Amino acid sequence: MISFLFVDTEQIWRGGQDQLLSLLRGLLERGHRVHLVCHPSTLLERRAVQAGVQVHPLAIPREVGIVPYLRLWKLLRDHRPEILAFNTPRPVLLGGLVSRFSEARVRMIFRRVNFPLRRGVFTRIKYTWGIDCIVAISESIHHQLEAAGVPSALIRTVYEGIDLLLFPDQESAAREAADGRVVVGTVAHLSPEKGLFHLVRAASLIPQVRSRLRFVIVGDGACRNDLEKEVAEAGLSGCFEFTGFQRLPLSYLRSFDVFVLPSLSEGLSSAILSAMASSLPVVATSVGGIPELIHHGDNGLLVPPANPEKLAQAIDALAAEPERARRMGKVGRDRVEKLFTLERKIRETEKLCEKLLYGSPRP
Repeated sequence: MISFLFVDTEQIWRGGQDQLLSLLRGLLERGHRVHLVCHPSTLLERRAVQAGVQVHPLAIPREVGIVPYLRLWKLLRDHRPEILAFNTPRPVLLGGLVSRFSEARVRMIFRRVNFPLRRGVFTRIKYTWGIDCIVAISESIHHQLEAAGVPSALIRTVYEGIDLLLFPDQESAAREAADGRVVVGTVAHLSPEKGLFHLVRAASLIPQVRSRLRFVIVGDGACRNDLEKEVAEAGLSGCFEFTGFQRLPLSYLRSFDVFVLPSLSEGLSSAILSAMASSLPVVATSVGGIPELIHHGDNGLLVPPANPEKLAQAIDALAAEPERARRMGKVGRDRVEKLFTLERKIRETEKLCEKLLYGSPRP
């Protein structure tokens, strides 16, 4: 049994929190002792408590602060985790300082985003001083960390995984909406890097879009009002639906014919993994770790980022060829079953942690 203490400072629910929660559950099921420090009154806190994780609410608003330092020091002293793991970047420096006075033997960072790190002394200190391992969830993130000056020896790639028990193997046949339109959907936090303004512009370029297609955007965020305004100004209100944040988006995925994600930056994308597990063809941008999930022409179509014309062509092509789209969805499901299962993610993470603690994985 290994004792863990994870730290996450995000206040909203995004892919990184979903990925963390599945990891926490998996480690618990394999008999490990798991604690979580997270922002108070968040969905992550509630779901982690429901999963049986020992949760310690703590706000960490800045990189360094005396109150969070003392609270975190007390938690480390009281619970004595063998592994201290950071799921978001803000607490890395603070946690590294605190852990120098604790019995934590291993300090890990889980890097889930593809935003570039600034090269400089502060970044090198934050990501290397006292850090034993950085887990990148895609090769794209791995290379980006190296480009920022993080030594390759510190970085390990462990791909994200998805629980296939939540996604029965149902091929995407005859999913058309009641009005006969093809449903093109996405699940995303509505923030600028998701590139959804380009989706609205792409929709306006598709021939007969109002009678042929319906777009469903599942999620919420700072860009929602502006997106809805842009949809209205384009005269597309009749074919766009904004559902808001959904705690269980699986029912929406089952209603889609095509999944689309026009991101400008992406670490790997839990949403695309969910779409693949749902046997959906995917139209996405060739950024970050997305090409590691989507092979162009096999299980989806890749387009350049910030290019509404190419995005429109790809969506139109799959909407016009339902049999081709269905075949792509089946290939995507097969790729998840072979390469991106939750079981593999938990097993690889556990083996990595055992190697860091004991020198080799335990039998």
